[in-house]
Amino acid sequence: MAKVSAEATDLRSARKEHKRKKLLKRLIIVFVILAFAAVVFALRGLWLPKLKGIFDKPHGLIVNDGKLAEGNFPLSLSDNGKAKLYTCDEYFVSVDDSAVKFYDIQGNLINTVQHTLAHPSACVSGKKMLVFENGGNSFELISVKGEIFKKKLDDTLLLAEFEDDMIAVVTSTVKYDSCLTVYDDEGSEIYKWASNKRIMSVDISDDGDGCFISTFASEDGQMHSTITELDFSSEGEAMVSKELDTLVLSVQKNASNDIWAIGDTAVYKLDKTGDIISHVEYKGELCAYTSNERVCAVAVSSVRKGTSRLMIWDSDDSGLEDRSESVSGKVKALVCNDDNVFMLSEHSAECYDFDLQMTATAAVSNDYVDFVYIEDSLIFIGYRDINKIEFKN
Repeated sequence: MAKVSAEATDLRSARKEHKRKKLLKRLIIVFVILAFAAVVFALRGLWLPKLKGIFDKPHGLIVNDGKLAEGNFPLSLSDNGKAKLYTCDEYFVSVDDSAVKFYDIQGNLINTVQHTLAHPSACVSGKKMLVFENGGNSFELISVKGEIFKKKLDDTLLLAEFEDDMIAVVTSTVKYDSCLTVYDDEGSEIYKWASNKRIMSVDISDDGDGCFISTFASEDGQMHSTITELDFSSEGEAMVSKELDTLVLSVQKNASNDIWAIGDTAVYKLDKTGDIISHVEYKGELCAYTSNERVCAVAVSSVRKGTSRLMIWDSDDSGLEDRSESVSGKVKALVCNDDNVFMLSEHSAECYDFDLQMTATAAVSNDYVDFVYIEDSLIFIGYRDINKIEFKN
């Protein structure tokens, strides 16, 4: 009996020892894991930025087949070579010398708004379009339902902009090289500003309280531009920038409260006081450009024959980095939204993210001169017709 008790005691002791060693191993493993986690956390500044957005980036290039849509497409153009293409709300819109036509994504004609404007151009805000005469003296505000109002001016209309129900019209007068007049969406004048310098572009703020304009002048054969901020509730200029050594074609306030100024020879980034943050000079001729609050993109011809260079900058970038991506053929048009930049060249349509990575492509005809993007589709306009392809990105 004593022998059995001794064996039982030894067995219990062995089990306790085994449990103790097992617990010790677990404690050691937990300690190692905690130590590793502490080191990883301490070094997070080195590895965390590299993971930023990794799950948002595409895992592969989407190659669309470029097959033309059937059904209502192609849509014939009655005014060959003169029609322009826009998007308004959920519709794509053609504007020619006689009418504005609204189509749904299937190519069904929703409404036709007749007009008498010569050489019309348009700009869009929400569900409304401003259609105006280049070199004429009239403009119209319309929607898919028809004309809202029409206005005829005494002076020659040079350009116009429309945002948040504010209409900015630039005219030339006998006294001034250019005059900016702002109307509300009922056609009532609310603001006026004149300059002896020519106004080249206007960007109305999202809240409709003011705008940025670019003016230019030539001295000794060199073109210079200035960016000016105007407040519609006060007289004078809220801000006047440093002089820029380029002809600024487009000015855009971005999401970081900085200003993009896209010129014919360079693009500038300015802070809200008008000081230059950085700029990039083109190494070729400007082919196309686009911008919104999130992104700025330009395409220039390349020294390598048959190619172009595409440059894209995010509003979060601290400055304008001089980097570009080579694309095949001459770039005809650029379009941007809050997530992507779409490009039409002689050979293809392509989509890029803000890091200059191509995410989607499709082979297209060289007959197209412009395009819009709507509902995972590209709508192309040529000299004779409008076509459509599905374009996943």
